[in-house]
Amino acid sequence: MTDGPPGAGSSRELVEDLFRKEYAHLVSALIQVLGPANIPLAEDVVHDALVSAMHAWRFGLPRDPKAWIIRSAHNRAVDIIRRERRRRSFLPELATTTALTDTIEAALAPAAEDASQLAMMFAVCDPGLTRETHMTLILRWLCGLSPKEIGQAFLVDTQTIDRRLHRGRGRLRRLGRLPDVDGLPDIDTRRDSVLRSLYLLFNEGYQGSNPQDPVRPFLCEDALRLTELLPASKATAHPDVHALAALFCFNTARLSTRLDGHGVFVPLEDQDRSRWDRARIERGLTHLARAASGDRLSRWHLEAGIACEHAIAPSVQETDWDRIVGFYQVLARQSWSPVVALNHALAVAERDGVDEGRRELIALADEPKLSRYPFYWAARADLERRAGHHTAAREDYARAIALARSAAERTAFERRVESLKTS
Repeated sequence: MTDGPPGAGSSRELVEDLFRKEYAHLVSALIQVLGPANIPLAEDVVHDALVSAMHAWRFGLPRDPKAWIIRSAHNRAVDIIRRERRRRSFLPELATTTALTDTIEAALAPAAEDASQLAMMFAVCDPGLTRETHMTLILRWLCGLSPKEIGQAFLVDTQTIDRRLHRGRGRLRRLGRLPDVDGLPDIDTRRDSVLRSLYLLFNEGYQGSNPQDPVRPFLCEDALRLTELLPASKATAHPDVHALAALFCFNTARLSTRLDGHGVFVPLEDQDRSRWDRARIERGLTHLARAASGDRLSRWHLEAGIACEHAIAPSVQETDWDRIVGFYQVLARQSWSPVVALNHALAVAERDGVDEGRRELIALADEPKLSRYPFYWAARADLERRAGHHTAAREDYARAIALARSAAERTAFERRVESLKTS
């Protein structure tokens, strides 16, 4: 144990942080061993390991807390399997005591972590489940969020999340074991679901709907971590995977400048680019180069291209807006959405002038999704302000403030209203 007994609060915080980080490793590894039919049992084992740590660490922390939790989960899994053998169906490799111990040891080893999480990710993105359920299962079993935290992310109650988890457990229970991703007949369909789910996960972390915590970098990092598992397997490696990883790298490079010291959103033009993570941008460029091996431009390629132009530009004024407008035009033809049209209009305003951008934004006024989207009204207000139409700008900022989903958004819009008084 470490010298000196830290307070119970510090022990609890460490356990909770470790629990979230290691939850995915432990649950996916144990499901690999116990089989999908025993998902609740795997969850119970991990929960028991957490409770044991909370009790054991009250008067001091072990020298290697992660190893302690893994060992606790190992011992608990062995005990439960021995006790439950007669009542439950386990995989054949758990038949003897020696095989049982060796199998669990190997499954919990760091070397097996990536493979078990990759198998788990493709198992939960079953085509028979909805995308909302895919996201819920990834957040629970691969990111370690509690049902309450997932509910807060989706702005739904915990009972809704529990129902999605129940549906997911029921679907996976039909599997004898987690799938070998190299042998999945519907690998392309599942990969598409995985990428879309990770994209939604990233966006929830980058600027989500949680009013108390709209930016959660750990969700962005989890999305990138899980995406970068895919190239390890020939079946899941694909140019689209590298494109999505590139998008995540470019955007996470800017995370530290998105909020100021008061937790308020900082507009792109006001962000300190010297603080952007250059190593992460280089990592994104590497992924983008590998994404070029295919013969098609997917949605992820186009969004990564846009993010790349922002990440490498010295300033807003020196950004290659012609390339960005071109990317948005292709993206709109492939998968048009009101938000894509909104961003295209803003890029046009930078390339062709404020009036051109204003015309495109005003033409979108009847889009139902945009009428309740605070950033649409803030975008219109920004262009009205730049055009010198301060009365119209105040009206649009007022709409954005009324629709703001968090204090971080609301205060950012209020600051722009204040700036009208001095401009």
